[in-house]
Amino acid sequence: MTRHDNETARSLLKPACALAVALTTGSAFAEGPNDQYWFQLEYFYPTISSTARLDFPGTNLPGTKIELEDDLGLSDRKGTPYLLTGMRIGDNWRMELEYYKLDRSSSLTIDKEINWGDTTFPVNGVVSSEFNTTIYRLTGGYSFYRTPQAEAGFGFGLHMTDFHTKLRGQGTGPGGVAFQSEGTDQLVPLPTIGLYGSWLASDEWLLRGRVDYLSLSYEQYDGQLVNFMGTVSWRFAKNWGVGLGYRYVRYTVESTKDNFHGEVKYDFRGPTIFLEAAF
Repeated sequence: MTRHDNETARSLLKPACALAVALTTGSAFAEGPNDQYWFQLEYFYPTISSTARLDFPGTNLPGTKIELEDDLGLSDRKGTPYLLTGMRIGDNWRMELEYYKLDRSSSLTIDKEINWGDTTFPVNGVVSSEFNTTIYRLTGGYSFYRTPQAEAGFGFGLHMTDFHTKLRGQGTGPGGVAFQSEGTDQLVPLPTIGLYGSWLASDEWLLRGRVDYLSLSYEQYDGQLVNFMGTVSWRFAKNWGVGLGYRYVRYTVESTKDNFHGEVKYDFRGPTIFLEAAF
């Protein structure tokens, strides 16, 4: 091979190597502009503020509005694992599924009378309580702007919350004064709309954000939801990364259904850490 041939080969090899590097380093950020599938395992450590009310059955007279952390001693901060998975459908469409669960329980001598359903718990009585929340978010999205470095779009879907609440203790019920146990289970699906976006700041760093919103009266539900999350991710290997973020969820639902006539409100806010993969 002549010197001229060697120089020609080198000139062809340089752009080929550059293309290979670009394809292997810029194509695998979780939920980034170039991903086909992404998975995220997260640990969410929120500050919690919540209230609940269960009305008298039959008459539907309002029950006592309970500040769950102050009145019943439920923890106002607790960590929970969190799962997110998603995929693209074609060039601009995508789907995501999120899941997390937060269970809390306590036992406390209450300092006020509590009317909960058809049970009255007296002042200075010992009340054991449970407030468990399971949340699912299933959304579709359409990216109206997408380049190798950035993406923006709007989302639509369902935010489903499964509540389990229970109070137990000595109180007055339909059968008189005795040990009472009163609770309710309710799955509330609420439609949402929102916006999302991501920006590939470099080959190793990605910024993301998302917000979902709802304010709706529908049949026997009156609900409001704000769901926000912002994150920064560092890619330490081709298909793997770690990140930090902040999540805020504010949820209110008032129901007039026979099996749950009352109201539940909660406010979650706090930091997250996560491990992610994308392909």
